[in-house]
Amino acid sequence: QHDIRVGLRTTLTQYNFPQLPEILALMREHDVQKFYLSHLNYSGRGKRSRKADAHHRMTRDAMGQLFAQAWDDVVNGRDTDFVTGNNDADAILLLQWVRERLPQHAPRLEKMLRAWGGNASGSGIANIDNTGAVHPDTYWWQHTVGNVRQRSFRDIWLDNPDPLLLRLREHPRAIEGRCGQCQWLPICNGNTRTRAWAEGNLWGEDPGCYLSDAEIGLPEAQCIPSVQIA
Repeated sequence: QHDIRVGLRTTLTQYNFPQLPEILALMREHDVQKFYLSHLNYSGRGKRSRKADAHHRMTRDAMGQLFAQAWDDVVNGRDTDFVTGNNDADAILLLQWVRERLPQHAPRLEKMLRAWGGNASGSGIANIDNTGAVHPDTYWWQHTVGNVRQRSFRDIWLDNPDPLLLRLREHPRAIEGRCGQCQWLPICNGNTRTRAWAEGNLWGEDPGCYLSDAEIGLPEAQCIPSVQIA
């Protein structure tokens, strides 16, 4: 009533996935202008809730619902924003969706996504916590790159950055596993490193990536022929 933009925000889990259509319906019913869907990040409370993470098929379905409603709003002139966070594979899935349904827009979208550059933790994103400690983003409280009560933020972030920040700022990053072989690495930039860290390898593949090997340009796994033993 007072022209203040209002948003809905939720973190997707396997438990609230069935409620997504109703949440999106609420957005229309109450004229909410923004919807933010966060993917679960395995850090802090998110690490304790990891077993509740939405399965890959659920995640893809949820993204499809967002793409469809966002485009319907564009067609019908509704002033809305749809945002997703903590999974840069969303960009590739969006590009695929546009290629299939709106191919005339795909080249421009891909150019924009490549310019965006994917995950920006440690470069375009920083977090300063309540004690002054600086982290690569809000999910990195287990690692500190400096403290603004002892050094200026400029010195911490720009003049004398921590080796971790330098590694995170590589583009594309030196990532291992299927992420390192992915054709979309320049767009995704290795996705969320804290999820890989939860698996035991900070520079390993992100277990939250829901794209198939074929979609990221990897050859299909070859079956090992059976051997007859006399």
